[in-house]
Amino acid sequence: MTATQSLIPVRAALCIVALFVGTGVQAARAADALSADNAYLDGLQGEWEMTGTLLGKPVKYHAKGERVLQGGFLRLHLVDLGAAPDYEAELFLGFDALAGDYVVHWLDRFGAAGSRVVATGKRIGETLVVQFPYAEGAFRDTYKFDPKSHSWSLIIESQAAGGAWSNFATYTLVRPKA
Repeated sequence: MTATQSLIPVRAALCIVALFVGTGVQAARAADALSADNAYLDGLQGEWEMTGTLLGKPVKYHAKGERVLQGGFLRLHLVDLGAAPDYEAELFLGFDALAGDYVVHWLDRFGAAGSRVVATGKRIGETLVVQFPYAEGAFRDTYKFDPKSHSWSLIIESQAAGGAWSNFATYTLVRPKA
Protein backbone atom coordinates (compact mmCIF):
# COMPACT_ATOMS: atom_id res chain seq x y z
CA MET A 1 0.00 0.00 0.00
CA THR A 2 1.35 3.41 -0.95
CA ALA A 3 1.33 6.44 1.34
CA THR A 4 -1.44 8.01 -0.76
CA GLN A 5 -3.57 4.86 -0.53
CA SER A 6 -3.18 4.75 3.28
CA LEU A 7 -4.48 8.36 3.51
CA ILE A 8 -7.74 7.51 1.73
CA PRO A 9 -9.36 5.76 4.77
CA VAL A 10 -8.21 8.63 7.04
CA ARG A 11 -9.74 11.24 4.71
CA ALA A 12 -12.97 9.25 4.48
CA ALA A 13 -13.17 9.00 8.27
CA LEU A 14 -12.56 12.75 8.62
CA CYS A 15 -15.33 13.49 6.11
CA ILE A 16 -17.75 11.26 8.04
CA VAL A 17 -16.83 12.95 11.35
CA ALA A 18 -17.25 16.40 9.76
CA LEU A 19 -20.64 15.38 8.40
CA PHE A 20 -21.86 14.25 11.83
CA VAL A 21 -20.44 17.30 13.61
CA GLY A 22 -21.95 19.62 11.01
CA THR A 23 -25.32 17.89 11.29
CA GLY A 24 -25.20 18.15 15.09
CA VAL A 25 -24.34 21.85 14.96
CA GLN A 26 -27.18 22.48 12.50
CA ALA A 27 -29.62 20.57 14.74
CA ALA A 28 -28.48 22.57 17.78
CA ARG A 29 -28.90 25.84 15.83
CA ALA A 30 -32.38 24.81 14.69
CA ALA A 31 -33.44 23.98 18.28
CA ASP A 32 -31.87 27.22 19.54
CA ALA A 33 -33.66 29.26 16.86
CA LEU A 34 -36.98 28.05 18.29
CA SER A 35 -36.04 28.80 21.90
CA ALA A 36 -37.83 31.25 24.18
CA ASP A 37 -34.57 33.18 24.42
CA ASN A 38 -34.49 33.82 20.67
CA ALA A 39 -38.24 34.51 20.65
CA TYR A 40 -37.52 37.24 23.21
CA LEU A 41 -35.03 38.89 20.83
CA ASP A 42 -37.45 38.46 17.92
CA GLY A 43 -39.75 40.87 19.76
CA LEU A 44 -37.35 43.64 18.71
CA GLN A 45 -37.89 42.99 15.00
CA GLY A 46 -39.49 45.69 12.90
CA GLU A 47 -39.65 49.48 12.93
CA TRP A 48 -39.46 51.51 16.18
CA GLU A 49 -39.63 55.11 17.36
CA MET A 50 -37.02 55.44 20.08
CA THR A 51 -37.20 58.44 22.40
CA GLY A 52 -35.50 59.24 25.66
CA THR A 53 -32.62 61.04 27.29
CA LEU A 54 -28.87 60.79 26.85
CA LEU A 55 -26.87 62.38 29.65
CA GLY A 56 -30.06 64.21 30.62
CA LYS A 57 -30.74 65.67 27.15
CA PRO A 58 -33.72 64.60 25.01
CA VAL A 59 -32.99 62.40 21.99
CA LYS A 60 -35.04 60.72 19.29
CA TYR A 61 -34.01 57.88 17.00
CA HIS A 62 -35.43 55.62 14.35
CA ALA A 63 -34.68 51.97 15.10
CA LYS A 64 -35.08 48.88 12.99
CA GLY A 65 -34.65 45.33 14.23
CA GLU A 66 -34.07 42.36 11.95
CA ARG A 67 -32.51 38.92 12.01
CA VAL A 68 -29.14 38.76 10.22
CA LEU A 69 -26.30 36.31 9.64
CA GLN A 70 -28.66 33.42 8.94
CA GLY A 71 -30.66 34.26 12.06
CA GLY A 72 -27.68 34.10 14.41
CA PHE A 73 -28.15 37.68 15.59
CA LEU A 74 -30.89 40.24 15.95
CA ARG A 75 -29.48 43.48 14.54
CA LEU A 76 -30.94 46.70 15.91
CA HIS A 77 -29.98 49.68 13.75
CA LEU A 78 -30.29 53.11 15.42
CA VAL A 79 -29.99 56.49 13.74
CA ASP A 80 -30.89 59.83 15.29
CA LEU A 81 -33.59 61.89 13.63
CA GLY A 82 -31.65 65.16 13.44
CA ALA A 83 -31.43 67.00 10.11
CA ALA A 84 -27.78 65.94 10.02
CA PRO A 85 -27.71 62.77 12.17
CA ASP A 86 -25.07 62.93 14.90
CA TYR A 87 -25.35 59.32 16.01
CA GLU A 88 -25.73 55.94 14.39
CA ALA A 89 -25.24 52.48 15.87
CA GLU A 90 -25.68 48.81 15.08
CA LEU A 91 -26.37 46.48 17.98
CA PHE A 92 -26.01 42.74 17.44
CA LEU A 93 -27.83 40.70 20.08
CA GLY A 94 -27.66 36.92 20.21
CA PHE A 95 -28.34 34.05 22.57
CA ASP A 96 -25.60 31.46 23.17
CA ALA A 97 -27.44 28.25 24.04
CA LEU A 98 -24.23 26.45 25.03
CA ALA A 99 -23.22 29.11 27.58
CA GLY A 100 -26.83 29.93 28.51
CA ASP A 101 -26.37 33.66 28.13
CA TYR A 102 -26.81 36.57 25.76
CA VAL A 103 -24.02 38.28 23.84
CA VAL A 104 -24.24 41.88 22.62
CA HIS A 105 -21.92 43.77 20.26
CA TRP A 106 -22.47 47.55 20.14
CA LEU A 107 -20.89 49.21 17.11
CA ASP A 108 -21.34 52.91 16.53
CA ARG A 109 -20.05 55.94 14.70
CA PHE A 110 -17.23 56.38 17.20
CA GLY A 111 -15.36 53.48 15.59
CA ALA A 112 -13.28 50.53 16.64
CA ALA A 113 -11.90 51.80 19.96
CA GLY A 114 -15.28 51.66 21.67
CA SER A 115 -16.14 48.33 20.08
CA ARG A 116 -13.43 46.20 21.66
CA VAL A 117 -15.63 44.98 24.48
CA VAL A 118 -18.50 42.51 24.15
CA ALA A 119 -21.34 42.41 26.67
CA THR A 120 -22.77 39.25 28.18
CA GLY A 121 -25.74 38.78 30.42
CA LYS A 122 -28.84 36.92 31.47
CA ARG A 123 -32.56 37.30 31.04
CA ILE A 124 -35.13 36.88 33.78
CA GLY A 125 -38.66 36.97 32.43
CA GLU A 126 -39.06 40.03 30.22
CA THR A 127 -35.83 41.72 31.41
CA LEU A 128 -32.40 41.21 29.90
CA VAL A 129 -29.36 42.73 31.64
CA VAL A 130 -25.97 42.72 29.90
CA GLN A 131 -22.73 44.28 31.00
CA PHE A 132 -19.88 45.72 28.93
CA PRO A 133 -16.70 45.45 31.10
CA TYR A 134 -14.77 48.46 29.76
CA ALA A 135 -11.43 49.11 31.46
CA GLU A 136 -12.43 52.74 32.22
CA GLY A 137 -15.69 51.61 33.82
CA ALA A 138 -18.41 49.15 32.98
CA PHE A 139 -21.68 49.91 31.19
CA ARG A 140 -24.85 48.01 31.99
CA ASP A 141 -27.74 47.80 29.52
CA THR A 142 -31.18 46.70 30.71
CA TYR A 143 -33.69 45.75 28.00
CA LYS A 144 -37.25 45.26 29.19
CA PHE A 145 -40.26 44.20 27.15
CA ASP A 146 -43.72 45.32 28.28
CA PRO A 147 -46.21 42.75 26.93
CA LYS A 148 -49.22 44.99 27.70
CA SER A 149 -48.08 47.92 25.55
CA HIS A 150 -45.83 45.85 23.24
CA SER A 151 -43.10 48.40 23.86
CA TRP A 152 -39.52 48.15 25.08
CA SER A 153 -37.38 50.18 27.42
CA LEU A 154 -33.60 50.39 27.39
CA ILE A 155 -31.73 51.79 30.35
CA ILE A 156 -27.99 52.32 30.06
CA GLU A 157 -25.96 52.87 33.21
CA SER A 158 -22.27 53.64 33.67
CA GLN A 159 -20.13 52.57 36.59
CA ALA A 160 -17.86 55.03 38.37
CA ALA A 161 -14.41 54.13 39.68
CA GLY A 162 -15.86 53.57 43.16
CA GLY A 163 -18.39 51.07 41.81
CA ALA A 164 -21.53 53.23 41.95
CA TRP A 165 -23.91 53.07 38.96
CA SER A 166 -25.47 56.17 37.39
CA ASN A 167 -27.94 56.75 34.58
CA PHE A 168 -26.29 57.34 31.22
CA ALA A 169 -29.34 57.01 28.93
CA THR A 170 -32.99 55.95 29.09
CA TYR A 171 -35.05 55.05 26.04
CA THR A 172 -38.54 53.85 25.17
CA LEU A 173 -39.19 51.99 21.91
CA VAL A 174 -42.71 52.06 20.48
CA ARG A 175 -44.12 51.12 17.10
CA PRO A 176 -44.58 54.08 14.75
CA LYS A 177 -48.15 55.30 14.40
CA ALA A 178 -49.64 54.49 11.03
